[in-house]
Parts: sequence; structure tokens; C-alpha cells
Amino acid sequence: MPEIDAPKMVRIDFSVPAPLLEQMQELAKDEGWKPAELHRMLWVLGFSAYTEQSNKRLVNDRLRANKAKDKLEPQ
Repeated sequence: MPEIDAPKMVRIDFSVPAPLLEQMQELAKDEGWKPAELHRMLWVLGFSAYTEQSNKRLVNDRLRANKAKDKLEPQ
């Protein structure tokens, strides 16, 4: 990841396929973003997408559990 001097930031190192990194860097250049800005945006958007999917799974699990519970209870 690019070096930054931002306060309250944590540096994280990870590996990505070289072609993907090249595409990301090209996009950042075309959009006029600094590489660090692109990396932060990808983290935020990726985390947002992950939490959305996680929340959907949790809701579905709870709905299924409630439905199963309703079937077991006498009416």
C-alpha cells in the first residue's frame, strides 16, 4: 500500500494479483485519485458489501429459525 502520513491510520499489507493491482492503479490515475485514496475506498466499499451480505444471511437465518419454531409449536 502507498505510504501515508494520515493520523489514526493502521498500515495493512496484503497481496493481490498483479493484473488486478495494475487495473486499480490505472483506474486511480484516470479518476485523478491518489493510490492511498483508492485503497481506502476499496476497503470501505468492500467492507460495506461484506456487512450487507452478512446482515442478509443473519436475517435469513433468523427467519428460518422462527419459521421452524412456529412449525414445532402447537397452535
